[in-house]
Amino acid sequence: MLTAALAIAHQVAGKSLREGLFLSTYSVADLPKAMLGSALAAIPIVLFVARLMTRLGPDRLTPGLFVTSALLSLLEWALLPEMPRAIALLVYLHVSIGGALLISAFWSVVNERFDPHALKHLIGRITASATLGGLLGGLAMERMAHWLDARSTLPLLAGTCLLSAFGSFRLAAQPPSQSPAARAQEPVRFTGYLWTLALLVASMAAASAFADFALKQAAAARFGSAEALVRFFALLYTGASLLSFVLQAFVARPLFDTIGLGGTLVVAPLVGAVLGAWSSLAPTFVSLSALRGSDLSLGPSLFKSAYEPLFTPLASATKRATKSLIDVVFDKSGDALASLLILLVSLGGPLLVERAPLLLATFAFALGLLLALRARQGYLQELEASLRAGTVSVEAVENEDPAARLSLSATTLGIDRDKLREQIERARAERVARAAAEPGADSAQGEQLLQDVKVLLGADSPALRALLTRPALDPRLAAFLVPHLADPHLSKPALLALRAMGPEITGQLADVMLNAGQPLAVRRRVPHVLRALRGARVVSALTRALSADALEVRYRAALALLEVTRDDRAFMPEAKEVFTLALAEVERGPLSQEAIDHVFALLSLCTTRGSLELVRQGLKTDDRKLRGTALEYLESLLPEAVRAPLVQALAQRPEPREGGARSETQLLDELKRSIRGDLDPPALAGEPD
Repeated sequence: MLTAALAIAHQVAGKSLREGLFLSTYSVADLPKAMLGSALAAIPIVLFVARLMTRLGPDRLTPGLFVTSALLSLLEWALLPEMPRAIALLVYLHVSIGGALLISAFWSVVNERFDPHALKHLIGRITASATLGGLLGGLAMERMAHWLDARSTLPLLAGTCLLSAFGSFRLAAQPPSQSPAARAQEPVRFTGYLWTLALLVASMAAASAFADFALKQAAAARFGSAEALVRFFALLYTGASLLSFVLQAFVARPLFDTIGLGGTLVVAPLVGAVLGAWSSLAPTFVSLSALRGSDLSLGPSLFKSAYEPLFTPLASATKRATKSLIDVVFDKSGDALASLLILLVSLGGPLLVERAPLLLATFAFALGLLLALRARQGYLQELEASLRAGTVSVEAVENEDPAARLSLSATTLGIDRDKLREQIERARAERVARAAAEPGADSAQGEQLLQDVKVLLGADSPALRALLTRPALDPRLAAFLVPHLADPHLSKPALLALRAMGPEITGQLADVMLNAGQPLAVRRRVPHVLRALRGARVVSALTRALSADALEVRYRAALALLEVTRDDRAFMPEAKEVFTLALAEVERGPLSQEAIDHVFALLSLCTTRGSLELVRQGLKTDDRKLRGTALEYLESLLPEAVRAPLVQALAQRPEPREGGARSETQLLDELKRSIRGDLDPPALAGEPD
């Protein structure tokens, strides 16, 4: 925060000096030439700095850039009396190119210190400090110009630059949000998303240049001396910084919470387009000051707050190679284009010079509005791409089976769905055919049923296993068969036998699943029986189980409901009901990993399942950037009512499991239990039985 305040104070003070020195030394007609010259000179300088940024990284390069700028300011202070015109031009180029470059380098350091979710919540404090620094920088320049002269402010700029260098050095000493190993694998690509950001920066820069020229043209006609011009622009920048600070302190955070990052991004170009249209119709000094003042206040506050987090999902190598190019080269390209158009307009007479820049500013702001809307969609896609690159493979997430996405079909109890349905239908057909072919079928079936009940109530394991593996059991045996779900040796054949009985036993299974008096080992396996069945009764039973007392039952019911509703989304629960259940899970207390998995299973019932699995995997990693990216992406998927409490709860990492590292014997025992389908409840996050 302190470094941001110093950096923006230096930039605002430098701009005030730049305008005063240049406009008091050169005519307004020379201003478009200087704008074009600074834009062209910026390209080779920024390309060179971008190469250094890629090679050295922002941590090492940024403090050096601030020190270089400070030394150049001292040189300008020494040579200004002997070479006023040359130094005035040098100051213009120095501030125009160096100011943008230094701010971009500072934000590169910040972007590597925080993940997307953390930066979005901290950006308000950082930019508020920056705007406060701009306010103080503008006030200091106004007083210095009043008490002394314009030249005396150059040592002040140098001192501010040196303090910024020290602050950026201390900031770079903090650990980055991404490990070095992760950075080494990052590709460098100038994607369509980056082109959108580049064009957005260029259009906003062009709009600012048109508005800036219009105001400077009016100010040059109104004020005469360099000191008067420096004081006017210092007051303008100070007032804009004050408004920017108020917006950042009291408006930005509520705006982020209500309309999100994308909505906040469009505020500045939207207001610029409206004020540009007003100034075009009524070009007074007040309307011109309002247009330029809104750009100066909204740009560093709301627009900057929404713009800087747009880079956080990108790989570090990509950011290092492209951010300074976008922030400076495309910014100066927008300036260059505006300068060329102004030079062409200046050939058409005073009236055209007065009105045309305002019309062009309005058009540029409108174009920025369209690009800002496009950037929001690209940001969400980059968040998802960042999660895919850092957590799970694309093939695993793109799998159409939702149970596979949430680790259900990975269990040893999971079997092929189509094969299971075929077996169930065959068993039913055989039972019907046998009953029709045998005259004394009713009597024989009654005797067989009694024998089967005796076996199920007994303890003869071979007889039980033989009974459970028969192709067609009477559904009336379900009540006697259910208790065997608790036996680790018989749970799998018992589960398959219950599945083969079909939907007619759904009511009995639902009663067992929701009965807190039944053994938990039985209740938690009932959803695995129901997930192979279909119909409204099955959906109703599983939906009621989402409010069960035991987390193991709730979680497995959610996973089973995902499977049951996969083929017929008409049975899907209402989104409002699902979100209520998710919030109820949050209210139960700090979320364990098992509870987090259950929350994501719930959300998958009404949200994109593959995207949620990316988020879930991202939250389980130790990489701070991936965790922050996952939280930020999750916010984009959820409605406002459920977003804040859920994301806040998920931002707290669950406590590690008790017991520490497990021995080889414990791992082998756990593997054996998993083969029997009897994993302990703490393994819910892995392969629920």
